[in-house]
Amino acid sequence: MQRNRNLRRLLYGGLVILGCLGTGAVHAVDHPDLFRAWSPDFSDDGFLSADNAAGGSSPRGPWQCGGKNISPALSWSGAPANTKSFAIVMDDPDAAMGRGGNHWIIYDIPPTASGIAHGATAQSGSYVPGNSGINKLAYHGPCAEPGAKPHHFLFMVYALDIPPGTLPAGLTKPDFIKRIQGHNVAEASVSARYQRAADGAAMHDKDR
Repeated sequence: MQRNRNLRRLLYGGLVILGCLGTGAVHAVDHPDLFRAWSPDFSDDGFLSADNAAGGSSPRGPWQCGGKNISPALSWSGAPANTKSFAIVMDDPDAAMGRGGNHWIIYDIPPTASGIAHGATAQSGSYVPGNSGINKLAYHGPCAEPGAKPHHFLFMVYALDIPPGTLPAGLTKPDFIKRIQGHNVAEASVSARYQRAADGAAMHDKDR
């Protein structure tokens, strides 16, 4: 008899624990930590391609950038339910002797979007362009010196509770960050590198 009562207590306790876990799982579906980002164009911490590099000549030295200035594709999932728009910021923390530099900033991406296509920044689309600091372009790719060390790039995707049409076009990164304070409901990131061999060819993952 006592044994049966003990078994019932154990079973009841297990059901209570399972019920609590189940309840937690329901709430966790909308947790900011479930928001994630990746790129169809490169693996996390992989190399950007020459297409993603800037065109023209370097403002820092006597070399050609060797690229086409095409922004990479990015994808994301798991945004919180109260997301009203997305934004993308790409930074190079190795630029300017460690002071860092911005390469890409766009915002007002609709809340129904699950990514942005390869080269989308060069076309008119469902986003507002910011000012990345070079000729007021929304995107400017890396311009690596041939034979130099790699630079690292961090792509941040922000889920915001700011509806499209709220932010003005042409915001620099510092202005953008000020505007979204208190409005960032989640963020996700993916990183990449860019490096060129001594002959100017872009490095690939197989060259690691």
